[in-house]
Amino acid sequence: MEKAILILRSVTYAYKGQRVLEKAGIRSTILRTPEEYAKRGCSYSLAVSGDGRTAADLLQKNGIRVLGTVQKN
Repeated sequence: MEKAILILRSVTYAYKGQRVLEKAGIRSTILRTPEEYAKRGCSYSLAVSGDGRTAADLLQKNGIRVLGTVQKN
């Protein structure tokens, strides 16, 4: 199954994003952004199963800026 990492600005946004995704029935896990994907200092991410674009679009529509998305197989 595909997985995606949604890179967010802070742990606060990760918790807010997790609540938004949960309401839409999308499970996620909060993690520190892996070093190879962190562009500026430390950031936090949400790991989700399935298509990361759908989850990222949902976050954006709810005012949570997604700094990047990494799709993994």
